[in-house]
Amino acid sequence: MEFVVNRKGGVPVRDQLVTQLELKILGGELTHGQRLPSVRSLARRLRVHHNTVSAAYQDLQDSGHVELRRGSGVFVCRAGPVAVSEARGLDEMIRMALHVALRKGHTGAQVRAAVERWLAAAPPDRIVVVDPSREMAELLVHELKQGLGIDALCATPEDVAAQPSLLSGALALVLPYHVESVRRMSPGSALEEVTIEVPQAEREAVVALPPGSIVLVVSHSPTVLPFASVFLRSLRGHEIVVETRLLSAAREWRRLVRAADLVVADALSIDTVRKAGPKRVREVRVVSRKALDRLKDALTVVVPRVTGPAQGATGKRSGRSAST
Repeated sequence: MEFVVNRKGGVPVRDQLVTQLELKILGGELTHGQRLPSVRSLARRLRVHHNTVSAAYQDLQDSGHVELRRGSGVFVCRAGPVAVSEARGLDEMIRMALHVALRKGHTGAQVRAAVERWLAAAPPDRIVVVDPSREMAELLVHELKQGLGIDALCATPEDVAAQPSLLSGALALVLPYHVESVRRMSPGSALEEVTIEVPQAEREAVVALPPGSIVLVVSHSPTVLPFASVFLRSLRGHEIVVETRLLSAAREWRRLVRAADLVVADALSIDTVRKAGPKRVREVRVVSRKALDRLKDALTVVVPRVTGPAQGATGKRSGRSAST
């Protein structure tokens, strides 16, 4: 497990550790239930005070990403049962068994065919992206629609809590942080994690910038901006100037776009940003190609349903992301 600590960048080491650990959890490098290095061993390795590592772990626990077990260590929060014997009810047991078949090398199509022979079940009729930030859900939906050519809906956890049948017959997609909370709201629903990562090419593009460069990040989602800011500063520190703006704050980012040496934009922002004439622009995708391939297989697997038609979270679909 590698960490990059920049002591001259102006970003506290504690924040750098928190951000990098979040990236490793989101990207799947750190899996649910995995034990993290002890406070003292990681502190020695990074040559920082053990209180810094302890504070970073505490921040991660406060945000629900890790669990501090007295006398045992620090563990990545589990998204739920990892063995069929731990399943909470028949629906969860069946879903876990199907996922085991996928991990054993069977394709989604093979699993689906076998289940159909037994139960005459059906694949999901839609995808629902669940995230506390509707803008983040809209960004994920947009990428899924472009990457997989599928229809998808946006929902918040509050939508699911108010109407659990929203996920009936659907494949729910969530970031790792929110798996357990959504599962509690809608037990037995089919959930898949959307793991994200910063591609190596994007890291190299930032590292290659000359000192004094200005990097402008434009995103549709406010969730992305603080994360991007800390990540970029942890790579280069004070050597570069990082500016982050919401796409909706057009007057603000348009004043900066031509002066920036590199503009980074998400999939919902890239077309608008390009029209503003940046010197150099890169589109960054939240969902990796590897994650899209895994979701493509998941779409061929059957999902549980409840009696009666499932209704939308708000009675309408996102204008940006849903298609008829």
